Amino acid sequence: MKIESQTWKISDLSKRKDKINPKPQYQRTAVWQVSKKKLLIDSILRGYDIPKFYFRETPQDTIYEFEVTDGQQRMRAILEFMDGEFNLDESEIDGFNTKGKSFADLKEESKWLKHFENYTLNVALIKEASQEEIRTLFARLQMGERLNPVELRHALSSNIGNAIASIVENHSFFDTDCKISSSRYKHQDYLDNAITLSYYDATRSIKAVDMRFLYIELANAKLDEMQPMLIKINKVLDMIKKINSFKKGIFKNKWAFVDVFYLLYKNFDTIQDIKPKLFAESFGKFEAARKSNNSNPELLIEDKTSIKYDKDLYDYIIAFKTSGADKGNAKIRYRVLYNRFYNSSNFELK
Repeated sequence: MKIESQTWKISDLSKRKDKINPKPQYQRTAVWQVSKKKLLIDSILRGYDIPKFYFRETPQDTIYEFEVTDGQQRMRAILEFMDGEFNLDESEIDGFNTKGKSFADLKEESKWLKHFENYTLNVALIKEASQEEIRTLFARLQMGERLNPVELRHALSSNIGNAIASIVENHSFFDTDCKISSSRYKHQDYLDNAITLSYYDATRSIKAVDMRFLYIELANAKLDEMQPMLIKINKVLDMIKKINSFKKGIFKNKWAFVDVFYLLYKNFDTIQDIKPKLFAESFGKFEAARKSNNSNPELLIEDKTSIKYDKDLYDYIIAFKTSGADKGNAKIRYRVLYNRFYNSSNFELK
């Protein structure tokens, strides 16, 4: 790996924006709040130094010439300001009040437009780097940032990680109808949990350390070896999408998604087809009962003679709300869902 130091003006960055991949696989999604973006622009207008950008040359890419290794959030903020996506807060800079000012307003203030566009960015251009070297560099550059566990997994060089990221990127379940936030790789985190639980068949928990173990164990797994599992994962997501189409957002809660995924994955070979509308209705009622009893589940087991008595629901709630990632609790939730939903009312069984 070779690194060459360069200086680019903001105007150079703007001209090259369509040639820079802002979202390589190991990178985070946009996470900066608008207030932080405004502060960056204010710093630029004041002439303050901002951190270095790391761009990797990608000569094999037919679309992009570079990808962002570090500086994605700063680049987004600069380009979004230039595209008019936010205005500045009130601030006095050498007699210039920035209150409500947009990039278009700077064009009317030629001094400040020139000052902004000519601002010098320090750029480290990375050449001849392997994917593993880039991921390692990214992880080290982020040591001063607080990455969450899924972002740290995402930065690992792992074939299973790449495969999961590809599924998240391409499977239509992970669109706006799923109602699961896409911020900070939450889609991938949900699927990481579900796949780890399913791959190890609940012999491991689904804590951060366990999902990282999966990424490392299958880091060099060959695609043809993983293919049967990946096909199965996609088909399970197909069923989950069908259910969600009748009750959008039914899997917004992580354990609801993980538990149903595991139920479908574990029994996949005996399922001919799913009855998505019936499953959505029955699981929706189950979720409503869980939520209504969540604050005081003990009422469900107080009186065995009561029509409200429901030991399974009680067990599920306790395993849901207390150490949900523990393998023992995942097994309890699976048992309850299997007893309630794995039947001819919800599936066409082989």
